[in-house]
Amino acid sequence: MRKIASLNVVLGKALLLVLFFYGCQGAEKVDYQESPAETAKNLYIIHCSRCHGVAGDLGASGSKNLKLSSFSKEEIQYIIKNGKGVMPSYKDILNSDQKVSDISDHVLSLRD
Repeated sequence: MRKIASLNVVLGKALLLVLFFYGCQGAEKVDYQESPAETAKNLYIIHCSRCHGVAGDLGASGSKNLKLSSFSKEEIQYIIKNGKGVMPSYKDILNSDQKVSDISDHVLSLRD
C-alpha cells in the first residue's frame, strides 16, 4: 500500500511539473527598456562617477563639484566632448551626440 501511495505522490509531482511548463509556453516575452533618465544615469555612472562621484560632488583627481556647476547644457556637452583642465575628452569614447546629451541632462539633474 505504501508503494502505491508513494507512486501517486511522484506521479502527482510529475503532473504538476508538466502542467507548469505547458502553461509557460504561451507566455509573451516582455522586453525591458530603460527610461531616458535611467539611461543617462547609467552612462554617467559608467563614465563620470569615478572622478565626480555618483552624486556629482566627489572631487577625485581635481574634478569639479557638479552640484555647484552653473554651466549650460551646451557648455556641459562641449566639456564632455573636448575635456577641460585635467578632464580628458570623451568624444571618441561616447561616440554619440545622444549619449553626450543624455549625460549632460543627468549632470543638470545633480544640481542642488
